Amino acid sequence: MFYRFARRIAIIIGRIFFRFTVTGQENIPKDGAVIICSNHIHGLDAVALAMFSKRQIFYMAKQELFKGRLLGTALHGLGAFPVDRKGNDLKAYRHTMQLLKDNKALGIFSQGTRTQDFDNVKGGVAVFALKSNAPVVPVGIRGSYLPFSRLHINFGKPIQVDEYQGKKIKSELVDEVMAKIVENVSKLSQP
Repeated sequence: MFYRFARRIAIIIGRIFFRFTVTGQENIPKDGAVIICSNHIHGLDAVALAMFSKRQIFYMAKQELFKGRLLGTALHGLGAFPVDRKGNDLKAYRHTMQLLKDNKALGIFSQGTRTQDFDNVKGGVAVFALKSNAPVVPVGIRGSYLPFSRLHINFGKPIQVDEYQGKKIKSELVDEVMAKIVENVSKLSQP
């Protein structure tokens, strides 16, 4: 309930202050597990994606954001969950896999932090996709979050990982799948 209310408020405010161009919303599957993987240019990216997805997107967020009681409670209410980015966070891993098992939409920023480049991309998206067999919807965001600026959000066609099922998940396979995902996200974030 809190998520739907917050999304409606975000849509109203967003439509007033930003000029959005959105393409490919139909590429988000209506049901079943899916991973929505986007580039990360601003702290409001998760809000912008949620505005244009009919499904609730559950996000991994750095654990530091959950330290404040008010913000932490709000983030939990919106479906976000903390992850320790410094090491292997088994609790976040298990929670992620459970969300996908429950046919939810998982949102991950492949770069792991806000940046304009794809130099230090994390392999988690590929691992989660391979282990759950969930398709990955690549998303490119470009533009500015300054008031009355243009913001472009491009949802790409889902990347299926069926062909890799039954293969052992080794670093080479993770790198191959991640390269495919990053290539699509990068293309979608270009003018």
